[in-house]
Amino acid sequence: MAKRILIIKACGNIDEPHECNSICEQSQLYGINTICKCVNDNQEIEDILASNGRFDYIYLSAHGNSEGFGSTDRKVDMSWQEFSILLCNYKCMNEDSILMLSCCRGGLMEVAYKIFLTCHNICYVLGPRQSLTSADMHICFGIFLYNLEIRNSDPIIACEKIKLATDQRFSCYDREEESFNLINYNEYYYSNP
Repeated sequence: MAKRILIIKACGNIDEPHECNSICEQSQLYGINTICKCVNDNQEIEDILASNGRFDYIYLSAHGNSEGFGSTDRKVDMSWQEFSILLCNYKCMNEDSILMLSCCRGGLMEVAYKIFLTCHNICYVLGPRQSLTSADMHICFGIFLYNLEIRNSDPIIACEKIKLATDQRFSCYDREEESFNLINYNEYYYSNP
């Protein structure tokens, strides 16, 4: 059965379609079934997640920070916990699924941990640790997909290839490897809100 990727365009920047369409084309080249959707508000995100089944990859293009993500016009504005709840409620992720966050700061540990603690169906969270352009995101995520799908690399190794090729700092978090740290983070987060 072919893998599936959902690409959500939520940023609203003028160069976002080029980035997302390139990821879509690359995924199709690798035999991955693609669904690419542009959203205008939070409800459209929920509608897409509710009606398109399960995915091996979800690629989210948006403005981001440690709290959540949104669009340029602020009509999309969602916390990482809210997004994770939607992913779980609508059972959007297949086993060993990867959430690819094409958002500034999407690769922060705090972001991954909020997602993991809210939805246990997500196995990997990948994103940049700094602010990047759509051109940077396109190249970096392209390297990741190539190493996963063509080279059959482990997601953590595929993420390391990004830095080797571009000098950009990306992180890929594995739920299984982070389980001990998640417990400590959860205790700290809820005792020091």
